[in-house]
Amino acid sequence: MGLKMMTSLKFWVAIVVVALVLGFYQLAGRETFSDLLAKEKKMSATHMGHTAPAYPKTKARAKIDTKELNPVKDEKESHEEADKSLQIEEQHAKESSQESEYHVLQMFTKAGNNRGLIDKFKLCFNSMMQKSSIRPDNGEILHLHLVSDPDSKAIAEGIVGTWLHKGLLKLSFHDPVQLTETLHPIVKPMQEKFSAGAKAYYGDSIFFLSVGMHKVFPSDTKHIVQLDCDLKFRSDIRELFDMFDHFESENVIGIAEEQQPVYRHTFWQYRNEHKGTKVGNPPPDGQPGFNSGVLLLDLDKMRASSLYNSLLNGTVVRTMSEEFHFKGHLGDQDYFTLLSYRYPQLFHVLPCTWNRQLCTWWQDKGYQEVFDFYHDCAGEVNIYHGNCNTPIPDR
Repeated sequence: MGLKMMTSLKFWVAIVVVALVLGFYQLAGRETFSDLLAKEKKMSATHMGHTAPAYPKTKARAKIDTKELNPVKDEKESHEEADKSLQIEEQHAKESSQESEYHVLQMFTKAGNNRGLIDKFKLCFNSMMQKSSIRPDNGEILHLHLVSDPDSKAIAEGIVGTWLHKGLLKLSFHDPVQLTETLHPIVKPMQEKFSAGAKAYYGDSIFFLSVGMHKVFPSDTKHIVQLDCDLKFRSDIRELFDMFDHFESENVIGIAEEQQPVYRHTFWQYRNEHKGTKVGNPPPDGQPGFNSGVLLLDLDKMRASSLYNSLLNGTVVRTMSEEFHFKGHLGDQDYFTLLSYRYPQLFHVLPCTWNRQLCTWWQDKGYQEVFDFYHDCAGEVNIYHGNCNTPIPDR
C-alpha cells in the first residue's frame, strides 16, 4: 500500500514538471534556455547596429588593465603630468616676458662732476620715454641697461626715477670694471688699432662693448639697441626696433653712415694708392664709413655668424689694418668701418634720419668742397645726434 502511494506521488510530480517545462517553452517562443542565453549575449554585444569587437588579448590591453587596477600609480602619473604641464606654462610665460622686453644700453660713466654729460643723458632719456609707445599696458616694457660706476649710478637713478616708479621702465646697472675684465681678451686687438692712446676715452675696453656684446649678455637677450648719450628722440623708439625685421640674412649690425669726411681723411694713403676706390667716398655710391651713435645689435645673429666671430681674431684685425694703412681713434665705429670695406654684408645701413649727426668739425679742415655730399640728409629727422658737443635744436 505504501509503495503504491509513493509510486503514484512520483507520477504526479513528473506530470507537473512536464507541464511547467511545456509552459516555459510556450512563453519563451519555443526557445531553449541555451538559446535565450545566446540571444542575450548577442544583444549585449550589439550597439547601434554594429557588433562590438572583442578586446584583443595583447600586452597593450594588459597594460591598460594594470593601470586601471593600480590607482596609486595612476595618481602619481597624473601629478607628474600636471607638474610637466606647469613647467611648460612657466617656460611659455618666461619666453613671452622676454619677447616683450625692448633692451636699450647706454654708457653713463664718470658723470660725477660732468654737468654736460648729465644734461645730455637727461635729454636723451626723457625724449626717448616721451616718444615711446612701448608701455606695460600693451604687455611690453623698455629695459634700460646702464654701464655706470657708483657715482654715475646714483645720478642716473635720480633721472630715471619717475618713469621707474610708475612701472614704465625696467632698469639694470652693469659694473664697467667687471665688464672690462670680460671684454678685454675679446677686444684687445681692436684697442691696439682703434684707440687714441692707452689713457684715451675710447682706449678703455668698455667702449668696445658693442663689438663683443654677444659674448657678454645672456643668450635670452636676442636684440639690443645701443645709444650714445648725446641724442634727442623725435620719433618712437619702437620704429627703431622694427628695423631688425629688415635685416638681410647675413646682417648682424644696424648702423648709420658717418656724415662727415672723417674716413676720407683717415684712409688717405689707401685712397692715394687705389685710384677710383669707393673707400671714404660720400653716399650714395661711396663708402663713407660708419657712425656708432645709434647701433642695432642682433645678438642672436652675432653669436651664430662664423664670419663675424672669425674677424675678432687679432691677426685678422692687424692684417686688415695694415692692408688699408689704417690707425683709428674712435673705437668701435673704426672697427665696424674697416670691416664694412671687406664684408659689407654684415651691416644693415640705417637711414641717415635715425642718426642725424650735427657736428661740422671737418667742414673747415680742407674739405669745404665735398663736405655737403657727406653731411646732407634729406627727410624728417627721427634722432638728432649732437656729436662733438654740438647743440641740439629745440624743435
